[in-house]
Amino acid sequence: MKFLGSTFVAMFIIACNNKQPQIVEPPCIADQDIYFSENEVCDSGASVLEYEFQKEVVYVFNHGECIADHASFVVNYDCDTLGFLEGLAGVTEINGKDFYNHAESVRTLFEN
Repeated sequence: MKFLGSTFVAMFIIACNNKQPQIVEPPCIADQDIYFSENEVCDSGASVLEYEFQKEVVYVFNHGECIADHASFVVNYDCDTLGFLEGLAGVTEINGKDFYNHAESVRTLFEN
């Protein structure tokens, strides 16, 4: 019985050590992601991407390919809107910096 208990503890420790940390977006981003993916996206080319920009986690909501002049909105971890990219004016700056030259892609939360 002692051997069985020791084996169980060893398996539990090994299993815990092998788990990859889960990256979880804040609740407001998760809610926006769900609403966006169900209600606001085009049939193709839409995405929600996570970036690191100016030492901050930000999210870019891109509506997709059905609207030529639709801007992607950029929000921070607290769901505050930082600005818009592309669109009719072809904007590429957020907070005075070229987003595409200073942002580092982290992961994709949604795409179609």
